Amino acid sequence: AHTPGVVADVRETAPGLPGRAGKWGELSLTPIVISPPMELMFTDWGFQPRPTWFFPEASADRAIGMLRAAGVPASEAEPLRSRVRSEPRISGVVIQPDPEWVRSLAPGVRSNVYQMLSRTWLNRDQSLAFRYRGSNLEEWLGADRVSPRTRQLVEPLVYSDGEYMLFSDVVLVQSEVGSEEELRRLGKALCRQPTVLARLSVGDAADVDRLIEYWGRGGRHTMVRPLLESIAEGGPGRFADVANLLPPFARNRIYRYPNVRSGDPGKQPLPNCLWSSLNFFRENPDDRYLDDAIALKALREDYAVVESDFELGDVVTFLDEGGNLFHAAVYIADDFVFTKNGASRMTPWTLQSIDDVRGFYRWRSADPRLVFHRRKGL
Repeated sequence: AHTPGVVADVRETAPGLPGRAGKWGELSLTPIVISPPMELMFTDWGFQPRPTWFFPEASADRAIGMLRAAGVPASEAEPLRSRVRSEPRISGVVIQPDPEWVRSLAPGVRSNVYQMLSRTWLNRDQSLAFRYRGSNLEEWLGADRVSPRTRQLVEPLVYSDGEYMLFSDVVLVQSEVGSEEELRRLGKALCRQPTVLARLSVGDAADVDRLIEYWGRGGRHTMVRPLLESIAEGGPGRFADVANLLPPFARNRIYRYPNVRSGDPGKQPLPNCLWSSLNFFRENPDDRYLDDAIALKALREDYAVVESDFELGDVVTFLDEGGNLFHAAVYIADDFVFTKNGASRMTPWTLQSIDDVRGFYRWRSADPRLVFHRRKGL
């Protein structure tokens, strides 16, 4: 079984903001940004030793046409034919463009090309790009997180998708960063993820039973009652950290990273969104849910779809235009979910708004359909 993960490095970015009040009470939200501890960082990130673009089910003409449609000028796209090779295993072709040409791509063209490439998992550097919501590279990388030279290497390769900045070209900077320590610093900066600290305002004693009913779902009323009653008895202006009101599984993981040592061979499955969602109320995680087929079967058989009046612990699934489930999270309150965005040791469990999760997965679907599921008998 997986054990609770490693605590992230945390930085506050803004003072507390009011959340929307509801049956969960009234929340106060503090935006923060977290990143993996340096002890977790490794230097062998990236999936290809050189730029390699896969075009499944495509001919050379089709691949060149796709690049042209993405904005690559004909004078640059046509010479790429000499770098096309057939790949029967994908019934398509592979292009290995010149690294210096890739480095020279204009930001808009890079964005179009990489968004096109990201539609297949074979192009993992693009589909699993580092991403950060915002338009200010200083906020993402910061002057104090990487050296000025490293920033100069990375900045021209950053591209945009909606409200997100993305970076895919690990292979173009890996050998030029200069040291393993600086490469770890860059990885740590690129892995930064925004989230929020949430506090629950507890009014007078008359509110406590209503709050216990909401936050004590899953047979946990007696677990949350002492904390909520104590805060209510202390008078106005008292708050409960929402993390302390979550079931042990989530409480022990939120704002943390999977407890996987950097020296591990990495062969064991890593906790993903389905495993995290279906184990939300379990004290001892069920690792059968690491198998997507078993997890999806449990979601179909053990949960019922709900369309309104959502409750703590409801599983929120994100479906693309073809009806394919690509992400799952757990509803907490207001518009916020407990989520793990990716099956990587470098992605933490966080509290994010549904809108932020939508934006993070924009590459999978521009307008995902959300389906809420509630465990039967809960």
